[in-house]
Amino acid sequence: MKHKKAKPVEEPKEIELYFLRAHTHGLLRRYLYSSFQPCRIGSVLRDPVGRGWVSSRPICTFEDAMLFVFDMEKCIKSLPSLDRDILTRTVLQEYTQAEAAVLLGMSARAMSYKFAAAMDRLTRKLI
Repeated sequence: MKHKKAKPVEEPKEIELYFLRAHTHGLLRRYLYSSFQPCRIGSVLRDPVGRGWVSSRPICTFEDAMLFVFDMEKCIKSLPSLDRDILTRTVLQEYTQAEAAVLLGMSARAMSYKFAAAMDRLTRKLI
């Protein structure tokens, strides 16, 4: 009996990544929440996070939270520094894209394009 070869994993197409951005955004928010649980404020953040939020999600075990935080940090740290800054300001610190553009010294239009590209790069890392 011959064994079938496993099909190679296909890279998601750009249009498919668009639909995964909301999920990636949710994972970043969960990362922020989970990093507070073990008293570990994400080490990828250069500035302290001044804005908090409350969630009604059930809290998982400490070990699960730590594994999730470490895995997310690994993916985030592998991004270019500009991508980390953009995602930190817009998703974790909850600045609007226009406010984050001013803080990072770029135009609002450039921020829009770079935010989408940063989300797609992080999505690829998470996949």
